[in-house]
Amino acid sequence: MNNDAAIGIFDSGLGGLTVAKEIARLMPHESLVYVGDQARCPYGSREPSEIQEFVSQITNFLAGQRVKAIVIACNTATSCGLELAQSLVDIPVIGVIESGVSAALEATHNDCVAVIGTQHTIDSGAYLRTIRQQNSDIKVVGRATPEFATIVESGLEDKMLQSVQNQGEYYQLIEGYVRPLLEHSPDTLLLGCTHYPILAEALRIVVGPEVTIVSSAAKVAEELKYVLRDYSQLAGTEAKASHTFYTTGGKLENFTQSGFRIFGAELDRVHHLDLEELTL
Repeated sequence: MNNDAAIGIFDSGLGGLTVAKEIARLMPHESLVYVGDQARCPYGSREPSEIQEFVSQITNFLAGQRVKAIVIACNTATSCGLELAQSLVDIPVIGVIESGVSAALEATHNDCVAVIGTQHTIDSGAYLRTIRQQNSDIKVVGRATPEFATIVESGLEDKMLQSVQNQGEYYQLIEGYVRPLLEHSPDTLLLGCTHYPILAEALRIVVGPEVTIVSSAAKVAEELKYVLRDYSQLAGTEAKASHTFYTTGGKLENFTQSGFRIFGAELDRVHHLDLEELTL
């Protein structure tokens, strides 16, 4: 595999751009190919077999782009499709759950971690199992927050923040979700969905300064760098990064505008990816 080959990244929509941003920041010479499956977002309420089919389709698509590694930048897809994706290709495939757990374990001091995520991610128990494997003394409390990903995909994060600042309807929504978790006195809130860091400022207002909010993005980037180094696949310092973005959704302009806010840079090459191309 060519060292200058791109890294493949995919998510159910825009959330995985939080991971892509950290990868680009840590490894500025690496090129990226990103797929946001907005036409079928959110994944969190779908059946595991359906999610696995999506994982299979997008993994094969990225392999066809001759990427050198794949990051499943979606907690839901990681929880039920990581091993499947790894079985389909002969390049490294990493998910986001173990990295999120590492961030939470580093952050907690009172050994109590709260986790929020999609319905499927929470119901799967993936975070509970992974945390307990690392440290059986950690208390883990979780709650599904299914509306949050949709808020991000709809571009309502600024409206949400303003509402929270004024203790409006979104403040009540967040409080209704996190109040039962805060009753357990966690000192760490793990964002178990890659969409959620986009809402971190609003969440921080509700949970208060005594709770540290963590996500998987930075840790995933670090893990990926170690993996590429082990495989002697890091791009050279002379390489010029080139990023390509695909969305299965219908409005490229919306993806480009929202993507700029999340990724922190212009999305120069944005293409529509027809679902028929994935299901051939």
